[in-house]
Amino acid sequence: QAAPKAAAPKTLGGKGQPAGKMLTRDELRACLKRLDDINAASKALEGQRTGLDREREELMKEAEALKPLRADVDVKLAAVRDWEGRMRTHGAEIEAFNKKIKEAEEAPRGKRDELAAALEPERDRLTKARPPLVEEEARVVPAYQAAVKAYNERALARDGKVSDWNARNKTTVDVAVKHDEERQAWLTECANRPYREDDEIAIKSGK
Repeated sequence: QAAPKAAAPKTLGGKGQPAGKMLTRDELRACLKRLDDINAASKALEGQRTGLDREREELMKEAEALKPLRADVDVKLAAVRDWEGRMRTHGAEIEAFNKKIKEAEEAPRGKRDELAAALEPERDRLTKARPPLVEEEARVVPAYQAAVKAYNERALARDGKVSDWNARNKTTVDVAVKHDEERQAWLTECANRPYREDDEIAIKSGK
């Protein structure tokens, strides 16, 4: 009867042909510890990555939520700019009217009353034009300022979250790179080295 075939040496990688020197028990112990650490780190990194990806989705939603606030600022700014343009026009008309008044006052005495009377309809028009512009200022300027404040508060809060996320993401990426280097080193130094099953049983029983 043929002797039973000896089992091929085991490897920690479990794949490919065993290669390199047989691991001593201490080397096997160290390789098993490194593998446990690598697996634990992988799980931790996966959890961090999942959390960061979820936060990134929330930050993207917040960016979308800022768009209507930004649009509201632009609409209210356009209203302020329109009001400013009409205020400048009104100011220019008053300046021109004052010039005409001065010219009337400097006219020969016999013509002064006639020129002043001719300017009365324009004085009346300019006087009536002022209150609506003042009322509009009280409406559009504070509305614009409130819209800017609301937008800036939300945008600054999001910017703070983005900065925090970027810092934590960079840390996680750096840790992941180091983790991958450790995993590659383990594959090179431990994965395909043969070991004695008796040593593995002894280690797992605390010896």
